Amino acid sequence: MVIIFIDDMGYGDVGFNGATGPRTPNLDQMAAEGMRFDDFYVGCAVCSGSRTSLMTGCHYQRLSMNAVLFPNSNNGLHPDEVTIAEMLRDTGYKTACVGKWHLGHLPPCLPTYQGFDSYYGVPYSNDMWIDPANNLSKYIIVREDLTLEEVRAGHKQRNLVPLMRDEEVIEYPANQKTLTKRYTEESIRFITQNKDEPFFLYLPHTMVHLPLAVSEDFENRTGQLIWDAIEEVDWSVGQILSTLKSLGIDKNTLVLFTSDNGAAVGSSLPLRGKKASVYDGGIREPTVMWWPGTIPAGQVCHEVAGTIDMLPTLAGLCNGKLPEKKIDGKDIRTLMFDVPGATSPHEYYILMHGPGTVRSGPWKFYPWRETNSGRHAIKDHVPSDDLIQLYNTVEDIGERDNVATAHPELVAELQSVYDAHVAEIKANQRPTQVMTRPENPVASPDMSSRRAGKPSQTIDWSNVKIGDVYDSGNSPIIAKRPFAISATIEGDELSGIIVAQGGEVVGYSLYVKEDECVLAVRLSGQEIRRIKAPIISMQTTIKASVDEKGTLSLQINNGEVVSSPGSLIGKHPAEALCIGHDDKKLVDNESPRTPFKGKLSQLKVE
Repeated sequence: MVIIFIDDMGYGDVGFNGATGPRTPNLDQMAAEGMRFDDFYVGCAVCSGSRTSLMTGCHYQRLSMNAVLFPNSNNGLHPDEVTIAEMLRDTGYKTACVGKWHLGHLPPCLPTYQGFDSYYGVPYSNDMWIDPANNLSKYIIVREDLTLEEVRAGHKQRNLVPLMRDEEVIEYPANQKTLTKRYTEESIRFITQNKDEPFFLYLPHTMVHLPLAVSEDFENRTGQLIWDAIEEVDWSVGQILSTLKSLGIDKNTLVLFTSDNGAAVGSSLPLRGKKASVYDGGIREPTVMWWPGTIPAGQVCHEVAGTIDMLPTLAGLCNGKLPEKKIDGKDIRTLMFDVPGATSPHEYYILMHGPGTVRSGPWKFYPWRETNSGRHAIKDHVPSDDLIQLYNTVEDIGERDNVATAHPELVAELQSVYDAHVAEIKANQRPTQVMTRPENPVASPDMSSRRAGKPSQTIDWSNVKIGDVYDSGNSPIIAKRPFAISATIEGDELSGIIVAQGGEVVGYSLYVKEDECVLAVRLSGQEIRRIKAPIISMQTTIKASVDEKGTLSLQINNGEVVSSPGSLIGKHPAEALCIGHDDKKLVDNESPRTPFKGKLSQLKVE
């Protein structure tokens, strides 16, 4: 599965919607081979709110997220929320995020804490700046005549942003001219490496957000930089689709192309409004779904759907488990597959962003008075005097003719629905996550970047040794599953962490402290369970487990089994699996902070 999420591309910026400036042959071909969704909405008219809805299937207000996060923001998407990536990884998918994240740029809100095995990209909008709290890679590339000391001291300048791999900054400032090309190359590598197994690629491009930048191959192609940037994004889409075809996996791969909000620089015509507006030009996006042989080619869907529907829809496609907490999205597989008689699952599609709006069938309702200034301005248009607005978007795609006075009963119905929605969201809001700002964010000189572009290691349990570190994506999946640890240790004064994976959010740690063996399981940021058993011999065999009911068990040298009630870990830890130490935040703050002291003869987690 691939989701290509463009930044600030408008409805009228693509050829299949009538663009006359930029040429988008690859997107036009994708539309011819797939299905256009002509009434496809995002969950917010700006960055972070829109991405929240896509990733979680929830209105961003339900999750208490800000519409836009900044490098000085303290909160981000709570890792307890289930993302598309987490849902898919729990069903066996490899997952990667390549591009603009913008849901929290520090742990535990980065992509690697939200279900993605890997991350490569700029963590927020490219017109922002670097947060000195971000970890700097030992191998960081510092550009623009800056020094590492200046970066460490907190260099700040708008439009100079970091490029990250996983949780570390690898380049500052990022060379924005090469981002679209490098994102594409990184995506193709991921697809190629995982072509023989299920994978999910989330490709949220930095472009075409301001400041605009293109590679040399696309400079001055059209006479307008925005069109050059659109054409490079179109090229990127072509490269992705060509890769899927050349690998022979196109008929097994669903690709979604859409944008996070309306045009900032380009065109949202013929729709009204642009980015940040809840008129259709700010939230109704150019959208194609492509899956050769499964999604009918050349079709156009006119039913209301949106990015908020992708999580439940993908869960339905792969038999994934839906979140236990309430979400707002609906399954739209019947629309994708063009099932006869299929209609939108949204009787009312409601957004609280800005002054708010409701879409119901052909009707678009706004519970506020029309203006004609700023981003809403229409040349020579005279706004109505009504206190609210109602448009028939089928007959009046540009939302010019306010017909509210002609439909008082419909207006009353939509106002009531909107008010009820707002009240329900406010009554059931869930918290964001406070991000961690480390005292010393710079990577230690002797600490290698734990992924740093190196190939992932498959765990050979017969050869593991103290000091080994394995990517989260290659460790045994423990989310909502029982797991067991077996270990044999030897020594006169045993102490330290035997094996650990996780941190402040979820995870487990097996360690020895003060002649006791401890299994600690972190279920959330606030909840940790421990079970202990004494160690009395120089050579000790340990069997620790969490069973299908969540019960913690610990047995030493085939002796009595000690057990304690607990729970299954709700999500897979983002952190690496560490042998003989814990390389990031400790799972259990009561555990030793030193590496394991003793001999590790045998270890296995399964």
